[in-house]
Amino acid sequence: MEMSVEELKRVVLEKAKAEADEIIREAIKKSEAIVKDAEERRKRFIESEKAKIRSELQVESRIGEARRRARLIVSSAKAEVARAIEEKAITLLRSLGGARREESLKILLEESLSELGGGARPQSPLEVYVSPVDRAAVERLLKERGLDYQVHEDPSIMGGVRISCCGGEVVVDNTYNTRLKRVLTALQKEVSRDLPI
Repeated sequence: MEMSVEELKRVVLEKAKAEADEIIREAIKKSEAIVKDAEERRKRFIESEKAKIRSELQVESRIGEARRRARLIVSSAKAEVARAIEEKAITLLRSLGGARREESLKILLEESLSELGGGARPQSPLEVYVSPVDRAAVERLLKERGLDYQVHEDPSIMGGVRISCCGGEVVVDNTYNTRLKRVLTALQKEVSRDLPI
């Protein structure tokens, strides 16, 4: 059964979210252990050294340092999650092939043309930028629509299409790169929520 782009996106996001949640849970556990350990050391020290105000200040400093280290651990885990999600998504998108890839190209092309034309036929000629591996499929899809177009290969594009018309004044970027960037930005906001430490 073929997956649509939205289903693929949902599967990638669900898997990435589950992995992100696990990494963050581990980071929180580590940070809680550090804070708990610092708190216990503080209590023991205060009980044995109540009369020394200076000692109390040193303990507070240690707790502050422990909390700072805990925040660094969580921050590092968040960055690791973001990198892992991006790497896995890129690997998945680069390995997408055959009928699934062609179906995704067709959907992205239709969306782009619809956006360019606002429901009507987009103004020609179209400048279409694609991954070298997608050139033949995109040219065939454009030819079927009877459009005036020029296809350019762009090795930096993982898949999808970027189309411009009106001498480059109107551009619709529906590449895997751009769509992944939008998803990762939304996911980064989710992962970056403040966690209690």
